[in-house]
Amino acid sequence: MDEPPVLIDGTRVLAYAILDERARKSGGFRALAAGMPLDGNAVARLVVAENLVEEGVFLIHCDAEWGTVVAETFADLEAAQAAARESCTGVAIDWIPFRTLTGEERREVEVTRDFLREIAAEFPPG
Repeated sequence: MDEPPVLIDGTRVLAYAILDERARKSGGFRALAAGMPLDGNAVARLVVAENLVEEGVFLIHCDAEWGTVVAETFADLEAAQAAARESCTGVAIDWIPFRTLTGEERREVEVTRDFLREIAAEFPPG
């Protein structure tokens, strides 16, 4: 299995889906993010990840190496997964819950969370 890293762009992976390559390349696959069409050849994986700064999650459309193509924010995991079902057509999305983190991974997530919150407090949006 091609598991994603624990952290992608400062977010903690909660669930992921590896999109079937044959279905993606068949010409019937369509993907949207925030209403904008995406290059179906660029999107190979989906991730729902925890926002480490504030409440909510991201739906991240990824390439085959788990690199971010585009991300959208949602209130929770269920809302992000529902949006993925609506915006990605022509391919089955089989979500895989991310495994339990090791102690070292939990520490890495907490250090990242603290760092990002410190930056957000120092440089608030707006």
